[in-house]
Amino acid sequence: MFLARLFMVASAMLVGVVPRAGATAPGNPELVTLVERVLATHPSAGAARAEVDAARSELSASRWARFPAVSVESFADRRNGGDVSAAISVEQPLWTGGRISASIRQSSGRLDAAMASMDEVCLDLAQRAVQAYIDVQRLHRRARILEDSLVEHRKLVDSMRRRVDQEISPASDLELAQSRTRQTEIDALQTEAEAEIAQLRLRELTGDDSLRIAGVLDYREEQNAATPAELLRAALDFDPSARRIAAQAKIAAAEVSLRKSALMPQLGVRYQHYLGSDSDLDDELGLVFRIQADGGLSRMSAIKAAKQREQAASLAIDAASRERQQIVLAALTENVTARRRAQAGRDATLAAKSVTDSFLRQFAAGRRTWPEVLNSVRETATAELTQIDAEAGAVTSYVRLLLLSGQWRPDEVQSSEKNR
Repeated sequence: MFLARLFMVASAMLVGVVPRAGATAPGNPELVTLVERVLATHPSAGAARAEVDAARSELSASRWARFPAVSVESFADRRNGGDVSAAISVEQPLWTGGRISASIRQSSGRLDAAMASMDEVCLDLAQRAVQAYIDVQRLHRRARILEDSLVEHRKLVDSMRRRVDQEISPASDLELAQSRTRQTEIDALQTEAEAEIAQLRLRELTGDDSLRIAGVLDYREEQNAATPAELLRAALDFDPSARRIAAQAKIAAAEVSLRKSALMPQLGVRYQHYLGSDSDLDDELGLVFRIQADGGLSRMSAIKAAKQREQAASLAIDAASRERQQIVLAALTENVTARRRAQAGRDATLAAKSVTDSFLRQFAAGRRTWPEVLNSVRETATAELTQIDAEAGAVTSYVRLLLLSGQWRPDEVQSSEKNR
């Protein structure tokens, strides 16, 4: 019920924030190149690709079990003067109780799970790269706003110093202006440090110590539109976590069949040709019947355990779908809220600048106090910073929705899907 209500709220609030079906990548070539570079070079993505290659080789090996097995045996008997006898055997399985088919299904499930895990890794890396990239742009914008505010504060300090020298204003007004200037300078330095940390995160993701971001935060009000229902459905279909768990359920189901086949006999046809001291023996061709039993009821217990793992994996699929619904709906709500905050921040910035200009004129005429002027300057910077943070949040959530729904598929993720 909670998810349904949240979905209805997001549907009512959503206006032009979600990419429509068929959208590919955000309109930022630098970001697209950066994300694809991370997916191509990051060790975690490389390890995931290696797991896919290993699973694909395992599937190929399990399919070869349908073909004949060739073996060579030799035996030397010292009692017969060291005569060596040898035989070449070729055995073709005819019926294994479903063992070979179950093994192939299990290997296929492992390949699906490995590919879904690779998509999980790529999606996580892409989201981390997007977050770090937009953080760098956001913090650079914040630093410029604070630098501009610092310039304004220094102008006010110079102006007040002249008034104090002329004994028009008290020294406390100058001290207040200097204090506000130092605080703004501290904020600017802290923002620059945070921007450098975000830059270091990007360098770690790309493995490039000289990486620099040239683009600026590009927030556009107009976006391609789609209904939340379409987005949510696309996100659930693309969800790598659910696909991985579904593959694990497939592996568990195949394990049940594999355990059951162990109870069944195996039938094959064998051809055997003798060499060495036994070369005068006639070749043999016949059926092979093979059955094997373990101690007690161990195989029955193994079947029961495999069924329980299959049931657990099936339940986990539903849990993963619910979690993905919450993530997507939270991103939708965040996007809507950030867009509204960005609009409110723009309005507040314009109003604050107008108020500051008015207060400066009124202060010169003696109708406003000095603390009111300083507060208006600070409020202008605060409104601009709020606007930048909101715009960055809107862009981040928008790109994240593109990734979660699979509507932006970086090259590495696309290639994994093509190889399914």
